[in-house]
Amino acid sequence: MSLKINTVVAVLLATTSMATAGGMDRATTGTSTLFEKGYYAELSYASTAPSIGPNANLPLGLAGGMNVTKSFTTTQFSFKTDLNDKLSVAILSNNNPFGVDVDYDDFATGGGAYAVITSLRANLGSTAVTSMARYKITDRVSAIAALKYQTVSGTADVSVPLSAASGVAVDGDVSLTRASDTNFIVGTSYEIPEIALRVVGTYESEATFDPSVIAETIGANTGPGQIKTPEVLMLEFQSGVAANTLVFGSIRHAKWEDAQVKLSALYGNAQLSDFDNSTTYTLGVGRKFSDSFSASLSASVDTGDGDDASLLAPTGGSTAISLGGKYTLNNGMAISGGVSHRVYNSATWYGNDSELGGGDDVTFGDNSVTTLGMKLSVSF
Repeated sequence: MSLKINTVVAVLLATTSMATAGGMDRATTGTSTLFEKGYYAELSYASTAPSIGPNANLPLGLAGGMNVTKSFTTTQFSFKTDLNDKLSVAILSNNNPFGVDVDYDDFATGGGAYAVITSLRANLGSTAVTSMARYKITDRVSAIAALKYQTVSGTADVSVPLSAASGVAVDGDVSLTRASDTNFIVGTSYEIPEIALRVVGTYESEATFDPSVIAETIGANTGPGQIKTPEVLMLEFQSGVAANTLVFGSIRHAKWEDAQVKLSALYGNAQLSDFDNSTTYTLGVGRKFSDSFSASLSASVDTGDGDDASLLAPTGGSTAISLGGKYTLNNGMAISGGVSHRVYNSATWYGNDSELGGGDDVTFGDNSVTTLGMKLSVSF
């Protein structure tokens, strides 16, 4: 069976932390490029519009309908080639693999009770360049390895301690200088080409960044802070189930509890985040309708619990549905597009005291995120 159905929705599902595994994720690092035939290049673009805000809370002076998040875009370029009949290599470049862009300043206006709790604003950007290789051990079994170089920088305006564990008040504008780190990915794959079966398992190590924390009011370097990205375990699979029909899916576990954002020692190493581990399950079906057109539909569930939510990503578990399509031209070029919409379970920030039931608890509910994406690819 020769079956190739585009799963562009997998790209869309990996474009935003609010829409995928949790924490600060905006784009995951997949291995599908390594399995393309011959020379292959692609350019993908996604635009994500989150709508995340608190429920109305009269005692705290909170009105409903506020959005604490901002829209963002993600662009990725990939290129792959075969060095010989056993070894393939690829390079992937992403301008926004993880990040934060939140603004709670509206809550501090009007002199409401919430003004004494927080007026946090934070922006964190990143880039990533990944070099990957696949070595065919047999016709069905391959080994996969990659090095991932990432950079990060950002700003924050913090008016309160965001973690009771820090015990230190943080007040004022800070900026985080550019910092970098390199982590690795290792894995293996098993294929049965006759039925379009492929199973890929990978492990990604954590990355640790130590940006200098600059106190903007006085321009002083207060020492290094710390930002981490998590260890990730991922299982991806696909298999033909009927003529021109493919089932695909993935399980992704990210250990965000061990990957937080912290300020420098001058600020008591105050922890600005409180991310939880998350596991995301995706299952979908693809259908080839003609030699030129194929489409896919998938559903995704994330297991985030939403308890003691982080203000940098105030969401709980979620459910998503995604639709994608691909049109292939006669010259080897293809145009893909898709849409993904995710709805979140409610999440509660425990407030300044980090205890449920305190007078400053804030619940975030009725939230969602929508992503639109396009991809141009060429095989030659």
